[in-house]
Amino acid sequence: MNERPEAFDSQPTESQVDQSQTNQSSAHLSDSSNSAESLSRTERLIDAARAGDGEALGELLLSYRKYVVFLARTQLHHHMQAKADPSDVAQEVFLAAHGNIAEFRGDSAEEFAGWLRGILSNTLAMHVRKFLGTQKRDPRLEQRLNQSLASATGFLQSQLAGDVTSPSQHFARNEAFLELAGALEGLPDDYRQVIVLRHVDGLPFAEVARLMDRSVDSVEKLWVRGLAKLKQHMA
Repeated sequence: MNERPEAFDSQPTESQVDQSQTNQSSAHLSDSSNSAESLSRTERLIDAARAGDGEALGELLLSYRKYVVFLARTQLHHHMQAKADPSDVAQEVFLAAHGNIAEFRGDSAEEFAGWLRGILSNTLAMHVRKFLGTQKRDPRLEQRLNQSLASATGFLQSQLAGDVTSPSQHFARNEAFLELAGALEGLPDDYRQVIVLRHVDGLPFAEVARLMDRSVDSVEKLWVRGLAKLKQHMA
């Protein structure tokens, strides 16, 4: 006659429960630590700013300053014949952002950039209406501004950003657009202008030469030197 095996006691002992809870707690802390470490500096500032940290918000906006100035410069050149200072426009954008940070719902560097572009677009539209002497909103103007800003942003986030940045640099690759904008703002005016006309506006060298009142040959050489200088700034 076969003996029946003793029933298996499925209830864990007190020591097993304690060990299980300890393991789960350690795993949770490890996941939280890894999550925090995976955030870039900009993303950590965004989290802190959304939580009401004024110092973090100030530091965050400062890191986007040259980005907003660059975008404002490209649009003022087109729509207002450079009749406004891009730094002043950027300051207006940051004042609005500071007062409305609670409305921002994103958590990435690119989402924050998109939010600032929306504020910039509204600010630029107001300046253009003032320049033209009208208070009436023009949907076509706002559409052109949005398209121009999208073009400039696309350039900053294009392959060029990857080409002029080194893998050994310490900023996140998906935030290279901030570094590129800063480097462009650090260039001499003629270098920055030829790069913008070629890469943002997509103009042929002949048209760039006409706008800059130079020969085509000199513009092509200026463009090559400008890109080389840009890479130096990013190094």
